[in-house]
Amino acid sequence: MCDKIEILFWKVFKNQYLFNEIFNQIHNNQWIEYDDPNKYNVYNRGKFGDTHSLLIMLENDLLPLIKDKIKHGDHIEITYDSMLELFSKLSTEPSINSNKNKNKYKDEDYLKIIELLMKHRRDEFEVFDLIMMAVSSRSPDVIRLLVNEPYSVIIYPTMLENAIMYSNLATIKELVNLEPINFKNYGIKLISEEFKRKSLSLAAHRETLKTTITEYIFNNPSLYSMPPPLSLLNIQKQQHGQQGRQTQSTNKRFKVSETLHSNLNNKKKKKNNYNDNDDDDEEIKYEYIEFEEFIKLKSTNLLKSFMELDIVVLSETKPNFNSFLKMYHTYERLQVGIKIILKYGNTISDIKKREEILKEINKIDRNNKRGFNKLKELRKLVAIEFPNQTNFYFYYWKAYRENIKKLGKVPKKSGYPGNIQMFGHPLLQDELVNNQINTQGGDGNIEQVELLSYITYSDNESDNEVEEEEEEDIINEKELFNLSNRLRKATIFDISNRYSDLLNSYLKAIKECNIEKLEEIDTNNPMFKLDVSKYHCFQLPNEKEDIMKIWYYFNKHSFKQMIPNYDILIEFLSSVTNIIPPFELKISNIKDPLFGKLGTFLTHQLYKKNFNVIELLLNSFDNFSFTHQPEQISAIIDKERVLFHINGELPQVDKKFSFQIIRIIELIMDKFNKLTKDQNGFENISTTYRLILNNLYDQLLKVKGLTIDQLEYVRSIIPQQLFNNNSFETYRIFFYLNIRSSKLTKYIIERPGIPDFIQNSTELLYNHFYDTIGPISNEIIGFDLRKYLNYDLFTYDYILGRESNQYSSSSSSSSSSSSSSSSSSSSGSRGSGSSGGDDDSNYNNKKYITQFDTILKELIKQLSFNICTNVSNRDEIVDGKDFFNHSLNEDLKFSLDIGRKDLFWELLDWIQQYMIKNENLMKHRVYQFNSPYESLLPTGTIFSNVKIIKKELPSPSTTTIESTFLKIDNFEKPIPNESTIKVNWNSDKLIQPFKPISKLINSFKYSEEVMDSICKVMNVNEIQRFIQYNFFVSFFQNEIYSFSLFYSREDLILFLLNNYNIDIDLHFPLFKPDRGHSQYLECKFIFENHFEKVKNISKLNLKQKWFELRCLQFPLVLLNSFFKYICKEKNITRYNQFIQNDNLQIRKQVIKKTIEILIDQFLSSTDNNDDDEDEDEDEDPNQNFAYILKNQNHKVLLIQSIIEQSDTQLYFKSALDQILLRIEEKSYEINSPFNENLENPFLESFIYGDIKTCNIILKYYPNQFKITKDSITKTLEKEKINIIKYYYKVENCKNLINNFKNDNNLLKHLKNELLNHPMYKYHLTWL
Repeated sequence: MCDKIEILFWKVFKNQYLFNEIFNQIHNNQWIEYDDPNKYNVYNRGKFGDTHSLLIMLENDLLPLIKDKIKHGDHIEITYDSMLELFSKLSTEPSINSNKNKNKYKDEDYLKIIELLMKHRRDEFEVFDLIMMAVSSRSPDVIRLLVNEPYSVIIYPTMLENAIMYSNLATIKELVNLEPINFKNYGIKLISEEFKRKSLSLAAHRETLKTTITEYIFNNPSLYSMPPPLSLLNIQKQQHGQQGRQTQSTNKRFKVSETLHSNLNNKKKKKNNYNDNDDDDEEIKYEYIEFEEFIKLKSTNLLKSFMELDIVVLSETKPNFNSFLKMYHTYERLQVGIKIILKYGNTISDIKKREEILKEINKIDRNNKRGFNKLKELRKLVAIEFPNQTNFYFYYWKAYRENIKKLGKVPKKSGYPGNIQMFGHPLLQDELVNNQINTQGGDGNIEQVELLSYITYSDNESDNEVEEEEEEDIINEKELFNLSNRLRKATIFDISNRYSDLLNSYLKAIKECNIEKLEEIDTNNPMFKLDVSKYHCFQLPNEKEDIMKIWYYFNKHSFKQMIPNYDILIEFLSSVTNIIPPFELKISNIKDPLFGKLGTFLTHQLYKKNFNVIELLLNSFDNFSFTHQPEQISAIIDKERVLFHINGELPQVDKKFSFQIIRIIELIMDKFNKLTKDQNGFENISTTYRLILNNLYDQLLKVKGLTIDQLEYVRSIIPQQLFNNNSFETYRIFFYLNIRSSKLTKYIIERPGIPDFIQNSTELLYNHFYDTIGPISNEIIGFDLRKYLNYDLFTYDYILGRESNQYSSSSSSSSSSSSSSSSSSSSGSRGSGSSGGDDDSNYNNKKYITQFDTILKELIKQLSFNICTNVSNRDEIVDGKDFFNHSLNEDLKFSLDIGRKDLFWELLDWIQQYMIKNENLMKHRVYQFNSPYESLLPTGTIFSNVKIIKKELPSPSTTTIESTFLKIDNFEKPIPNESTIKVNWNSDKLIQPFKPISKLINSFKYSEEVMDSICKVMNVNEIQRFIQYNFFVSFFQNEIYSFSLFYSREDLILFLLNNYNIDIDLHFPLFKPDRGHSQYLECKFIFENHFEKVKNISKLNLKQKWFELRCLQFPLVLLNSFFKYICKEKNITRYNQFIQNDNLQIRKQVIKKTIEILIDQFLSSTDNNDDDEDEDEDEDPNQNFAYILKNQNHKVLLIQSIIEQSDTQLYFKSALDQILLRIEEKSYEINSPFNENLENPFLESFIYGDIKTCNIILKYYPNQFKITKDSITKTLEKEKINIIKYYYKVENCKNLINNFKNDNNLLKHLKNELLNHPMYKYHLTWL
């Protein structure tokens, strides 16, 4: 039996047809079901041989493929983005390399890729400045590799300045360390006197990491030269005024500008230079530090030093010091802060008063008596002398519980931090008020904590003494909270210097599980509280047994040390449950007021999605009282029902939480079932439990990879009457669809107008809260699902119902499994346990009631087809643009993204039928010339023996749908869909060159994304079938050709060139270097396969040929274009001037000016579209050309009668001839010799540094190109020194007309350009 199977296997394997068919099916079938809808795209499962993009290979972790292609000499598309991605893999900055811990490969693997590229592809790799990119991506390891032997890449001085301004500390240190090597190799000093005189200013003016970088430079004197004190400059200025002119000096002069503050207002120069601008070119100028940047520094030492050195310049704007002094400042920081206010502020104008305050500071400082609290006395001084410091006295009283006699009654705390005002809710106010905890501390480890102040408010006030690094895309409160938590969990920073010795001892005892020490402190200090920062993260013992001892200790004492600071209590509970599963713990001993707040705690943690604490609370207590009304609770937790963010990402919950959420639902149901109606507060409690259950159920729906068995189990334990089915139907339908298959939610996410709807909604910033029963406003911009989705159809049973819904016991047991089994990470695609998929595969032998295709096609029908056919104001969904075009383009793209070509063809059929039935609504028409039909080659293999067959089109009112295809010789030949809405010109009355009037074809305008997808995934037969749908659309074969070139589809290119007349010489190379697509593959393919078409490239004037072709076509479309233009409402003045008969000279002027406008539009366009829809797509439908022709017949007939007059046509011809002649003469004046034209293929690639493409062009066109002065200037402007150095070597110029050795003028120009270049002037020894 086995032998027979093997024989059959080899028969199939050796059969070439079957072998290819099997592999074709494998390639085209989509068996992977992704959790993330956005992962479905046409780029999935591309063939390695067709993969050239370095970026795509890096994003998909294809490092072995990259190595293989480098070693075997295969083409690799190296772009700026791909290099940045590669370098970012080695970034030391978490915000850049956020997935570093998830990277499949180690740093050494990525460094190896860079080494291979430098060794084998250096000419291509150095097309960009590698050091600059490494600085931008903050990758010091890359810099070290490149600068050291054997590569010895040059570092230009500007790179160190850029690093100071924009990079991180590790990168700056690496550049400084490599300065000796760079000087040895190239004689370039990075740390020049010029650099040192502005380094402090550069660092101080950073947006982020300001203190970290400034402190590093200030602590390394070799990196800066201190500017002279401003007071000295002022003295010099006075002396200059007395002496008349400048005083001589043996050194270079340090002078203050006569307009010292004028530069502060110069928007073009953010960093100021306080020196005279005389004619001495050798003068090296100092840069000072602006006061606005100075006070943002978080280092006490820097503030003190810069103030004493007198290098801070005040702006004309008066500084505001009302929140400058903080209670948590250290003693030294308070001292410095007071002195800064006295020196730079104007709150105390009395000089005597200032001196008295300084004396008082010195008095406090010199008092070394035992028991004297210097910090307390200094704080008291601040509270008394600077009463405008926001909330300072309040926090003083909070810290010491004593009033200051001079100030009287303690004022109430003013204001809340900004994010509390934005996100505050009644439920949280108690917790927020109790959050204001006093701490004392200093600068701390600034670099470790610099992210925190940007995303959270400080412990006490709205400013925290930490630096910030910008975080993007924080788009809602939940993300803000989670990001804050992630940062403080991931980065435990030492702030112990803010705490008292007693508090530090207590925290140390917790970490070391020293129960005796804890008992000692609690016994000796009955009122002791864990008065720690809100940023505090508990450090627990390493062993589980020791953690349990700590738990038992605090449990025994009712957690009194953490009350009333409930945030710290929650932090402690969270820290413990992050290590020990909450079902293994229990809170057994608590007292009021904590006991009375359990309900608030529960709902607050639900709001925070702190499932561990929720489960712990539910495990520990049977009864919960809810002090807030259900409406208040609902106002908070219900707003989490967000479908997706504006970028299309789903707010999914990690798979590891699925079992925990199910356990929590079981606990809630257990408590709900134990309620009795005579219980106090029954209605309030039962309603709140119902809200919590619905919230948890909806959270469960968002779990990535949730199985249908899990969902069915949960629905089996929650009675149907507890479900809130009315308010959130849209939300639940969306996630039911997502559970069935993320392909379905992908369809919804990509509906046109969805992003506009989300962006214009006010709930939760950029998210929308879908309240199904809420009001639906017609003023909402975008696609509102609630208007178009049929809720009666899209029920749970319709989407997820299965033939047998009886829940199995095996699933129940899984829900109660331990947390260890539930913490498995979710993968990027659904596993065998997924219910998703469009093959309707069985899961546990239970079939879905509704097939996948039925659901999908119903979605398309309701959210696309029905709107196109039944909604009169459909274009308002897409802000006045053509909804039909936008919607069907998204449908077509979607079908190819999910690998459903069958659906794609069905959609094309629907589009064709729709255009026939709704011709009067079509906005897109094209003229019929140079179409695929007219471009068929006589040597081609398609339609070789078929002549066009005319077929009468159905009228617009026809209700039946006819096929637009005829079966001829086993081919389907399309019939031209000529527009019946047109001007019925009398050709007998028209003169040459205006006849015959080109036919207008109703056409569907495909988006670039759709054309991309088609040419990415379709084979030759499918491409021909697609062309047949567009067989009479002008230049459609050229459009397919261009997209095929983009994807290097050689099979499609050969098919098109063999069967259609593609004018390569009109657009070769088709892609310009700045398009992000290398010309190399295009040139290589054409040269190797169709060189005869471009052989005489030097005789081709591409622009001229295109111009000539368009000028021949323009007269055939002029009358229609003129008609459409003159009929528009916005051109009513010209219309009135044209139709009047009193002054024919005015009519002539209208004709001439209109033709000038129309020919400009026609020559600049790339297609033959009759409608300038790019400008007028959002015009009033009543201004549509079809509407005018159909409903303004009198206007149509009047214009037509005037145009068909022989005199009028002579005016047209005369004006047209004059304009064409003028344009032609102008084009010839502009044209330069081909080999000097910067737009010739060689110089275009040269300017962009593309050595590989330049060389292949020179190989096929030897001695036809030369390097020009203009090309050198342009190349240096783009900083592509690599290609100039390459062709500077004579041996690389064999096929060029000139080189730098035999062309002295060229060499002289190069030297002059380099000497004046801001970067390359530093290294000229290679010349």
